[in-house]
Amino acid sequence: MEHINATIDDKILHEFRDVIYRRKGLRKGDFQQSFEEAMLEYVLKYSKSEKTKDLAKHVKREKR
Repeated sequence: MEHINATIDDKILHEFRDVIYRRKGLRKGDFQQSFEEAMLEYVLKYSKSEKTKDLAKHVKREKR
């Protein structure tokens, strides 16, 4: 596991948290799980490397 330290626009972060709340609730780990899902979807959509896409698909299947 890695830790990420990022500066994100307050409005975007608020909306992201609101979407998580509406979709999943406020259980421990919901933010982390949703952030990982968003990153995987981004990689699947924009990566040019098939190897990277395959890795993202594998990780996504394991998370289910």
